[in-house]
Amino acid sequence: MTTAVGDNAPQIDSTDLERDRYDAITKSGRGESFRFIQPRNLCWWVYLVIVGYGAALTVTMFAAPWHAYGDELGTTVFVLLVYGALLWWFTRYIDRYTPVPGKLVLAALVWGAIGATMAIAINANGPIRTLWAKGFGQQFSAEWSAGLTAPLTEEISKGLGVVLLIYLAPKVIRTAFDGFIVGAFCGLGFQILEDILYSFNLAGSHFGADAGDLGFGVAVQRMLTGLSGHILFSAIFGAGIVYLLGRPGEPRNVARGLGLMALPVAMHWFWDSMGALLPQPSEAVVILELLIIVLVFIAIVVWVFHLVVERERMYLRAILAPEAAGGVLTEDELMAVSGDWKQRRHLRKVAGGREGRRRESWVTEAAGDLADALAQSRGATTPEVEFARSEVTRLRGAVDATV
Repeated sequence: MTTAVGDNAPQIDSTDLERDRYDAITKSGRGESFRFIQPRNLCWWVYLVIVGYGAALTVTMFAAPWHAYGDELGTTVFVLLVYGALLWWFTRYIDRYTPVPGKLVLAALVWGAIGATMAIAINANGPIRTLWAKGFGQQFSAEWSAGLTAPLTEEISKGLGVVLLIYLAPKVIRTAFDGFIVGAFCGLGFQILEDILYSFNLAGSHFGADAGDLGFGVAVQRMLTGLSGHILFSAIFGAGIVYLLGRPGEPRNVARGLGLMALPVAMHWFWDSMGALLPQPSEAVVILELLIIVLVFIAIVVWVFHLVVERERMYLRAILAPEAAGGVLTEDELMAVSGDWKQRRHLRKVAGGREGRRRESWVTEAAGDLADALAQSRGATTPEVEFARSEVTRLRGAVDATV
């Protein structure tokens, strides 16, 4: 329903905006909490059994080498954990439109590290690669078995975590972007645990001699290529799972889902088969090849990010649109908080200079808090919503007072 105002410009009726807001809150899952303990949910028991088995295997596998040369690898493990924390922050930062609850993020991280890596992938990769060697010879196995094994076993093991978490948190994981974020954290857990495992394995390859230097060297190598690895693969795979299954906030798209699930498997295969596929006449050529592939992989994940994030932005705009119509937010602020870097840059230009950066940072962050409060109240005006609105006004006034 619309009414004409001013010089006959159409204006959306406030009831339409409120209805769109409620629909967006319901479909996006914003404001929903995650409860991990669900004894009546079979998926919870599957999660516990697999992670429990993986945890027991982790203790068994790391106990002896840690006792032997844990001191030498202490710095390596610390650096890898700091690296993981930075990747954690970055992944949480891009989840700015409908944030996934922290407990769900932690469950995804634990699954990736313990369930996918230790309970499933590590037990599947070795025996399957042995079959390739027995069937086609040692040379074939050395060149191709990693690429023919790990992409399937590892992406499926991490993807299984996304599936379990979808059914453990059906009110939270509602869109392909949610699958993208949950998948990324499954991949982050896998990446960090695998990096530590590689460091320990290499440190022990020379009977513990130069354990610290060898472990740190492989850790640095894997950190430099980490952004093109498991985090990227699992994020794309997780988005594909949501498209394949369909969710209340994301219409089912089987073709897109299968395509996005196949894409990281193909990328992973190429990454693990580079030694056989690409010429490697010198170390400089190898470094150049790696750099090009990393940049291409990052470009692919950026493309997928933009593909899946638009629906999240649409829902956030719908939640905050009545606030813009009511004068709590300006149109520029609404577009900045629900848009990309171009809209945020435009908001900075409106005020200009330092004040523009403050407006973009302070006010849009407060607008995000307002969206959270509105989601918690299902769009109703509560004391929390009123406070969030007043914070938007207060921070805008604080910025304007510095002009």
